[in-house]
Order: sequence, then C-alpha cells, then structure tokens
Amino acid sequence: MGFNPRGSARRRNELVSREGGRVPNPPRSKFIKSLAISAVLLVLTVACSQGDRSTWNAAGPVADKQLLLFNVLVWIMAITFILVEGVLIYAAIRFRARPGQERPSQVHGNLPLEIAWTVIPTILIMGLGIWSVVALWQLDKPPASADYVLEVTATGHQWWFEFEYADAGGGKTITTANELRVPVDTPVQVWLESDDVIHSLWIPRLAGKVDMIPTHTNRLWFQADSNKIETLPATFLGQCAEFCGLSHALMKFEVTVMEQDDYDAWVEAYGQPSALSPQAQQGQNVFNANCSSCHTATGADAAALVDGRVAGFLAGGNIAPAPNLTDLATRQKFAAGLLDLNEDNLRSWLEKPDDIKPGNYMSARAPFYQDGEITLSDDDISAVIEYLISLK
Repeated sequence: MGFNPRGSARRRNELVSREGGRVPNPPRSKFIKSLAISAVLLVLTVACSQGDRSTWNAAGPVADKQLLLFNVLVWIMAITFILVEGVLIYAAIRFRARPGQERPSQVHGNLPLEIAWTVIPTILIMGLGIWSVVALWQLDKPPASADYVLEVTATGHQWWFEFEYADAGGGKTITTANELRVPVDTPVQVWLESDDVIHSLWIPRLAGKVDMIPTHTNRLWFQADSNKIETLPATFLGQCAEFCGLSHALMKFEVTVMEQDDYDAWVEAYGQPSALSPQAQQGQNVFNANCSSCHTATGADAAALVDGRVAGFLAGGNIAPAPNLTDLATRQKFAAGLLDLNEDNLRSWLEKPDDIKPGNYMSARAPFYQDGEITLSDDDISAVIEYLISLK
C-alpha cells in the first residue's frame, strides 16, 4: 500500500476537531524516563571521576598527557553533538507539519552548507587523529633527557603480578609480587610479559593500560611527580584490565612511590637475613619442606628456577609460578592486593584460599592440601605465619 498524504491529513484534522482545536500533547513518560537515565549516567560519570583509581586525578606526565587528549576529544564530541542535535530539534519543531498545511516544495540541498559540514568534520578528525598519533609516539619511551630510568619487568600470572628489577640500584636484582616500589620523580620503564594468558597492566593515576601478551613483550613508562603528591610514601592502585579468567577482578597490585633515600634503604635491606625466633625457625623448616617448590623467600628468583617452575606447571606438574615472598613483611597487602597483611588474614589465606580467590593454584597444587583442605597442624600454620611476617 502507498502512503496517502490526503488521508493522513484528514485523520489529523479529525483528531484536532475532537480535541477542541488543539493537538494533544504526546505522552511524557518517555521524556521523563530519558531524563532520569541521563541523570543517572551523569551521577555515575561524576562518581567514576573520584577515588584512588580515578583517571581524572593524574599524578605524572604520562597520565597528564593522556588526560588532556581524552578531555579534548570528549569536549569536541560533546560540542558537536549539542550543535547537531540542537539544529535537528529546532528543525523538527520549527518546520513541523501543521493542520491544513500543504506538502512543502522539494528543493535540492544547500551546496555551501553541504560543503561546510563535510569539510569541517574532516579537518577536526584529521587534526585529532594526527595529535593522537603524535601523543602515542611521545609516550612510547621515557624522555631522552632523563638522567636515569628505572627498568622493571612485569609478568602477568593467573592471578597476580610479578615485578623483577634487573638493577634496582647498585646492581642489585630484586623480585617482588603485587607491589611495585619506585622513587619519586624518576621515569620507570616497565617491560610487560605474560606466562599464561593475556593480561593488562593499568595504573589509572599514572599510566593507561597496556596488554601483557604471551610470547610477546610490550612496554609502558610512567613517572610519579612530587608536585602532584601530597605526602610520601604514596600508594597508587593498579589492576589487570583484561579479562583473564575466574579471578580476573581480584588481580590487583599497588605502586608505592617513595623518597629516593627510602627507596635506597628498601633496596639495601631486601633479602638481608633477620634474626628468627624459635617459632619462626620452625616455620622456616615447614616452609622449606612444603612451599619452596613454588615460592622463594631468600632473595631474587634465579632464572633457572623460574623457567623450571613454568615448565613444570605447563607440563601439569605440582610446580607452579608463585609470588616471591622475600620482602613480604614490608608490604601493605598480599594475595594480589586483596588482604591487609596481618596474622589473621594470613591464617585465613592459608586455611581457605579458595574462599578468598577462587581458582587460585595454591590449594590445587601445594602438597599440603587435600581436596582443598589444608593438612598442616595448627602449630605448623602458626609457625609458618611467624616466619612469613619476619621476611623483610
């Protein structure tokens, strides 16, 4: 059936006559619903701009440049949207059909206007695209003017982060887990690797996310500026930003920014043996007998040990890559940033790790678990905890 403009006009005139010469108002429910949704989205946007993982609170040059690029893109898109929608709404109201109105004459489009709204968006898109590419080049490497760049290799595991300093200072090699310590005002080059699936390292206030891909090395760099940090040491939260399995949402870490002297002191003290109480010595023996096939607590992991763990794990053995615990007592949290470091939480983790991080490999592969239940005695568990909180 074809469209009959005369029939449509006749039905509209009949509707107008029934309403006493007025065109009835359209239902307002859709308008009210749209307004409510817009308000909710605005509130959520404002909420996302706050907190420790806010990208709107940049604390370094990389995050600053990314935030500037984001803001310019968003504002240009917002202004363009408002202008286009404004003209559209104006035209829909100003030139709406009226009772008894004849069909308007059809004319060809306005050539100058068509040229304008083709050329202007093209120039904007090209300009923003070129600026985005230049920004990516600028953020690819630390500035060449930097006197010193701290280099760290970050490896993603299911579900925790490993950080290895080939030279943390003075030629000292350090391996730690889920807590990256860096000096303030120092560029940090991070080499990104993965030994299982794709992960993504993201520190919202310091740098945007970059993927960690098996068999491929990516990189990012960041710097925490002292003029944007109120007090030191300062903690910046990070998280895996690529879905990587059952406990992806629980794969967190922290970046601790320190004064240079405090950082040097941490490097100097790393791996130094401390006096152990009799209970801690008992815990060390239990640890060596049950945990040392996966964990290290005596310094940086040797490359051969790491390769052996990974090979054994991939072959289906009981050896799995696990966090280095050498400096555990100096950390604020453990279990990939989920729990505050204290004796109660350590006990909860040892006794029921699956309740805290589902799918973790410790309860499935450690020799002292059977069907998810720990077989160590309460005395052995207490001794291991005493040993762990002595590791500095």
